[in-house]
Parts: sequence; C-alpha cells; structure tokens
Amino acid sequence: MSEPKIAKKSTASTKASATPKVRRLQSRRQHSLTTNVRIFRYGVRNFTRNSWLTVAATAVMTITLLIMFVTIVASQMLNSTVVSLREKIDISIYLDPSISDDTLRNLKGKMQLVENVRSVASSNSQQQYQDYIDQYPDKLETLATLAEQGIDPSTKFPAVMNVKVNDLSNLTPIKKVVSEDPQFKQWIYAKRAPSYAGEQQDTINRIANWASFARQLGLILGSVFLVISVLVIFNTIRMAIFSRRDEIGMMRAVGADRHFIRGPFIIEAEMYGILAAIIATVVGYFLFIWVTPGLEGYGIATDEIRNILSDWMIVIFAAMMAVGLAIGYLSARLAVRRYLK
Repeated sequence: MSEPKIAKKSTASTKASATPKVRRLQSRRQHSLTTNVRIFRYGVRNFTRNSWLTVAATAVMTITLLIMFVTIVASQMLNSTVVSLREKIDISIYLDPSISDDTLRNLKGKMQLVENVRSVASSNSQQQYQDYIDQYPDKLETLATLAEQGIDPSTKFPAVMNVKVNDLSNLTPIKKVVSEDPQFKQWIYAKRAPSYAGEQQDTINRIANWASFARQLGLILGSVFLVISVLVIFNTIRMAIFSRRDEIGMMRAVGADRHFIRGPFIIEAEMYGILAAIIATVVGYFLFIWVTPGLEGYGIATDEIRNILSDWMIVIFAAMMAVGLAIGYLSARLAVRRYLK
C-alpha cells in the first residue's frame, strides 16, 4: 500500500517542478507577441506620420516594380511571337506535276532524315489543284475555259513538299539535299524555285532582336530605379531617425533593446514595398489589358502571357510583394545600421 503513495507523491512533485518552467515559457511567448504587436503598431504609425515622404518613397518604388513587371511581360510576348512565327513558317519545295505518289513518298522520307528537319508534309498535283479551287472559287470559270481548250489544269499544278525546321537560320543541309541529291534534281519543278523563307527569317530575327533589346533596356532601367528606390527609402528612414532621436533616446534610457527600436523603421519601409507592389501590379495588369488590342493588330502574340497573368495572378502578386518587401527591408536595414548608433 505504501508504494502507490510514493508514486503519487513523486508525480505530484514533478508537476509542481515543471509548472514554473511552463509558466516562464508562456510568459516569454506572451511578452514576445506583445512586443511584436507594438513594433508593428509603431511602424504603421510612422508610415502614416510623414505623408509626403511616404508618397515619394512609394512612388519611386512603384516605378521600379512596374518597370520589372513590364520588362518581363514584354520579353515574354516577343519571345512567344518569335516561337509562333517559327511554327507557322515552313519551306516549300516544288516538284514536277507528273511525279508519282511513290516517288513523292520516297523523297519525303529522304527529307525527314535531313539534319534540322522537324516535320515534312507533302501533297501531289491533284491535291494542290483541289486546294486551289477551295481557296479561289472565283477562278472556276477560268479553269473551265482552259479545259474547253484541251488543257487539263489539274496537271499543271506542281506537287509541294512543306518542310518545318527547328532552326530557320540553319537551312544549309536542306538546300544541299535539294541541289545535290540526284532524285531531287530529277523531279524539282524548274518553273518555281524552292521557298526558303528568307523574308520571314528577317522578320523573325528583327523581333528576336526587339526581345533582346527589351530585356536589356528593362534590366538597365530596373537597376537604375532599384538603386534610386533604395536611396530614397534609405534617406526617408534616416530622416525619420533624426526626427525621432529624442524619442529613441528615451526608449534607450528605459531599457528598450535594439530589436524594439529598430523594428518600427523596418516595418515602415516594408509598408512602402507592400503599397508599391499593390499599385504596380494593378497598374501593370490594366496597362496590359489596354495595349493588348493594339499589339495583336501588329501580330504580337499575347495569348500565352494573357493565360499566365490570368492563371498565376496570385503567384505574380505574391512575387511582386516579396520584391517590394525585400527592397524595403534592405533599405531600412542599411539606414538603421548606419544611423541608429
């Protein structure tokens, strides 16, 4: 009977010894929570205290984030346009109308084995004739007149081999096969030379250069305004520290630690980033919606970036917020570290 009593007594003593530790831990957590709430409240108060400085810092950071947004969107649109043009453009090789289907299939198989060729489609003379009628129904009367004169127009259309490539700047292997292979040389259509998409390639290269230029210009402007944003917020926080130096001195006199003194300034700077991210994202979305019809009129591909902006809206907004917070935090840390001594 005595052993259970000893066990109960031991358990009770363990609970009694553990209770002060739990209470101290709870007290520290409560104190930390209260401190952080006060830091946040003081930071918000500082943010609303100097309206002109707040407007200036937020405006510069908004421009910085907007430039980043526009640069990424413009680069993606131009890259999508280049890919879309490359998908649409193919090389047309014209073959004699009398070529047989077996020979056409044989030449098609040869072309599919050529370096840089992605896909090959072919159609014989009859198919080309039917496609012409479907595309130009107003020409039926002219074709009927030729038939009355004993000319069969269906035998005058060359067979066509349409070749899509991976890289339009590397057409040498295809040209070599067309000009040197004996079977291709035998059946090539003398009246119409192969189309190697020279003008289209120039257009694609020009758009690709625009995309590269847009990225470089956006990187330069973004870097410049990033530095300006850091300097503006840096000076804003520095002026805030100077204007509240007496208040900071009193806080130190009563035993406030560095975290409590530094925290409100960091919160204030991060709020600049949050507000700038909200404005820049909203303006960026409305700007894209506004310019989209005009861009599509010039043949710029906008579908892919529109889907990205729609499907990943929350992620994009979170990324903009993260960049704004990072800029604000970095600027405030630099200012506080240098001037809060």
